[in-house]
Amino acid sequence: MRILAVDTSSERGSACVAAGHEILGEIRLASSMQHTERLFRAVEFLFQHLPFQLADIDLFVAARGPGSFTGLRVGLAAMEGFAAAHGKPCAGVTTLEALAWKTGVEDALIAPAIDARRGEVYGAVYRRAGKSLIEEQSPVVLKPVEWFASLPRQPLVFCGDGANRYRSEIMAEAGWNIHPMDLYLASTIAELASTPNRWPLQPLYVRKTDAELARESIVGPNS
Repeated sequence: MRILAVDTSSERGSACVAAGHEILGEIRLASSMQHTERLFRAVEFLFQHLPFQLADIDLFVAARGPGSFTGLRVGLAAMEGFAAAHGKPCAGVTTLEALAWKTGVEDALIAPAIDARRGEVYGAVYRRAGKSLIEEQSPVVLKPVEWFASLPRQPLVFCGDGANRYRSEIMAEAGWNIHPMDLYLASTIAELASTPNRWPLQPLYVRKTDAELARESIVGPNS
């Protein structure tokens, strides 16, 4: 199965084409340039150097979040559009699951953390069971001190830019460690698209959008 996978959830954008377990081409970009400008250029470049075309892709996959609201919408809309144009299926992969899966850790709980800005992190807890991830604690967005307090006091492997940012707090806890790895996720997203950790192509924001927060401030959250 040929898969086109993209991650536009952060400034570390990436796109890859995979066939089975082989990555046929991948582009990684760390840039403040808008994803709308770079994503389509990256996809076009990939297919200039592959022996088949976009119409030959069997599954279109995008990171579904959590992450940048604007970035996520670009990737999700692009994959939905490609899938509709070519009559092919599409899917989404959760960024926290992709981070956890990329560690390769099988003998400890994994706690991926994404810097959510505003002094908060997106976080969750997973454990790897064969060819899938089991969710032990659901994705949340919290102040780091609140999230750390909610975690089990047992060996945990952290990963992600949120873990890197709050390294001192994590390393102060016995049994907690940070797994070093790059944070480009397109190839991992392509891999997870062939596992039970594949979801509909719908965003997982976790945090409410600014529009929702503004509306609640006017009418009240229970109106």
